[in-house]
Amino acid sequence: MYPAPEDYDVDVRDRVYGAATSSREGRRSIVVVLLAVSVFVLVFSVSCRQVTSQGAARNILEAGVVNLTDLDQLLADEGPELRQAALESLDQVVTFPDYPLDIVLTRDEVLKSSDAELRSIILDRSSALLYVDGVSAFDRTGDGTVRRFSLQGVLELAVGQVSSSNHSRATFFALVSLVGCVLAGVATAASGQGWGRMRAIGMAMGAGAVPVVLMFFLARLAVNAVGAEDPFEENLYDTATAALSVPIRNGLIVLGAGAAVVVAAVVLSRLERLAGQGSRESQEPVDY
Repeated sequence: MYPAPEDYDVDVRDRVYGAATSSREGRRSIVVVLLAVSVFVLVFSVSCRQVTSQGAARNILEAGVVNLTDLDQLLADEGPELRQAALESLDQVVTFPDYPLDIVLTRDEVLKSSDAELRSIILDRSSALLYVDGVSAFDRTGDGTVRRFSLQGVLELAVGQVSSSNHSRATFFALVSLVGCVLAGVATAASGQGWGRMRAIGMAMGAGAVPVVLMFFLARLAVNAVGAEDPFEENLYDTATAALSVPIRNGLIVLGAGAAVVVAAVVLSRLERLAGQGSRESQEPVDY
């Protein structure tokens, strides 16, 4: 039997694409994209939050301070004079005039500490100051002289990003993106059908995680290409590599979880189909 004449009046686009171009599919595509974007922001912000947490951030800052201030050489050159000044002074607070950060040292700390202990004290207080104030802590006079202490332009940028304010921002974006993931995930499930809903969520997880992995993997490759040219930069190099590995690890975890969800959806869908076929076959009449 031939189709009715009115069937030929259907738009070519509708015949070719069918349900894929329906408004429902359009809305579903939008919420899946929103879910992928929310996953991307969540992985990125959680990674930044972990890197800028006080413990991890201060390790990075201490490695940066050693390079920015050439602390080891400064202590070797100025340490004896600092101890002599503390010995001759009656004040309980000692200043370190050639050090670019306003840290407080007590007279007893200067006189009773070895070079290694004094270095540890200075680094601890320097990292605490930088974590709160950022690189502006270097600018004692307000004339922006921090650049003269920088061995690498990238180093200054990195130190400036590892701060308590950025940790707070990362926490805020992590919470907002988490809410976005929940809402977009619910909308994706509501707009889909069958196991396709589970498959769409898994694919969105992967789509959101892949850009994070690629971005920070390329950044780590760039750091590896630069390498550590001298012992003073080796600690910073190792710390930077470890920091860049955090978002890569988080992204791979989410990517793996998304892949597992997709595989589970495909397997469950096929099992359900096979079970349905077996059920229908068992209900068919048998001719004797």
